[in-house]
Amino acid sequence: MGEAEGPQEWLLAAREGDEEAFERLLRHFYRPLFRLVFQIVPVAEDAEEILQDAFFRFYRSLRRVRPGEDPYPFLKAIAVRRAYTHLRRRRAAPAFEELPEGAADLRVEGRAFEPARLFRWAWTLPPRRRVVFLLREVMGLPDGEVASLLGVSEVTVRRHASLAREAFRRALEEGGVTPP
Repeated sequence: MGEAEGPQEWLLAAREGDEEAFERLLRHFYRPLFRLVFQIVPVAEDAEEILQDAFFRFYRSLRRVRPGEDPYPFLKAIAVRRAYTHLRRRRAAPAFEELPEGAADLRVEGRAFEPARLFRWAWTLPPRRRVVFLLREVMGLPDGEVASLLGVSEVTVRRHASLAREAFRRALEEGGVTPP
């Protein structure tokens, strides 16, 4: 494989059974996907497990990605849906000790919040609302992309976002979540 090759070429080769090309795809997309999944499920071990499952499902679905199409959005959707499924199944909140010290504050509605505080509060939301809140309000993804990632309508995204923002504002007023 040449140096000028990238994800589309690796995808084509992986579809033909080239395991090295598939490994290159995984290495290429691992970090951005881990960051994304970790912001939804802030436990490194769980995020790793979710990514492994997502990569396995991606491998089984290689033929669904059209030649010449960027495979990242497809893989990203699988990873987000696996993270959402994980949230629906997990009832207890994680300890949040794994969040890196000194991690950059997360911004919501223009205000900075310490990640652990924000995640603790977000964990009080139902799973779909939590994922919509994190993807839309914290990560800043547009409604259409959130809807596509979760496999729901934009109306559903807006409804859950509105309910999450309302709950967030109440928590701010009541001191349930505070800026640093």
